[in-house]
Amino acid sequence: SRKTYHWKTVYPISTYLIALYSSDYETFSDQYISLDGKDTMSLEYYVLPDKLEKAKVDFSEHANILNFFAKTFGEYPFIEEKYGVAEFLWSSGAMENQTITGVASSLIGGKNLFLDFYIHELAHHWWGNAIGPKSWKDIWLNEGFSSYSEALYFEHKSGSSALQSTMRDKYFMEFSGTLAEPGSYLFTNTVYDKGAWLLHMLRWEVGDSSFFEILREYYEKYKYSNASTEDFINICENVSAKNLQKFFHQWLEGEGQIELEYAISFKEENGSINTTIEIEQVQEDYEYYEFPLEIVFNFEKDESVSHLVNVKSSLTIFELTSDSKPTIEFDPNSWLLASIVEK
Repeated sequence: SRKTYHWKTVYPISTYLIALYSSDYETFSDQYISLDGKDTMSLEYYVLPDKLEKAKVDFSEHANILNFFAKTFGEYPFIEEKYGVAEFLWSSGAMENQTITGVASSLIGGKNLFLDFYIHELAHHWWGNAIGPKSWKDIWLNEGFSSYSEALYFEHKSGSSALQSTMRDKYFMEFSGTLAEPGSYLFTNTVYDKGAWLLHMLRWEVGDSSFFEILREYYEKYKYSNASTEDFINICENVSAKNLQKFFHQWLEGEGQIELEYAISFKEENGSINTTIEIEQVQEDYEYYEFPLEIVFNFEKDESVSHLVNVKSSLTIFELTSDSKPTIEFDPNSWLLASIVEK
């Protein structure tokens, strides 16, 4: 009356990603076709009977997410096996166990309200599973990457406004500890959300072309092995051909975020308007950040002019001469982890 089951994997696996799920499950499946069209991989779902119909709604996006991540990062790393999701009796949350993510019963509601969780755990199969951290100090390479992958998928699905709103949801006035030394803050919004913001600002710093090449290069080089923050920085500098030491120091070693106060003055002279903007960094936990700041000047008749100001000190002054008085927007596309307020 007993059965014996055997499992095997052809891929390296981190010890913390090994899990077994056992219950009187209802099952259903889908499939994913590899980018080259040569492999059809099973998507296998296991839920308790009362969740079956709800799970069919909530799990329906996985094939699309897989396809997007494969196109963006590189082919799904466990294509010879599967991807699966199993319900288990946590009160909340999920866990990216290799090829079989576990999700709490509370996340299966039939209204697709927790899509960000499903995106996040699937992204871990690139960031955390295929590439593991060399130490717990590198955990942001798992969690920050998977959190930013949520934003990338929503951008793909719904456009730039979805990217911006997702990142605003990850904005906090205070982050405890640093990414370089998370200490007891291993699984807090510092690692998840500030880690995601670091990647978002890196994208702004190097541009889309270099940023997505960085992700693909990093994945390809360290797939099925462990990587450190320094390994990732080296990839970033090699691909972008930029010195990024200051960028990474300020966001890995610094606590908190950019805090800006600005003052604007206008002076009319010879029929023109001279606009002067003084921008001061007032954060207490880091002397000054260096970053590109977009400032948009809006004029009548829906005319606007965008200027990119490279902030490299605690006080920055920018001047513009125009025919009429503008209204002014700072960082209109939400690229910076910053609070920006008028003095």
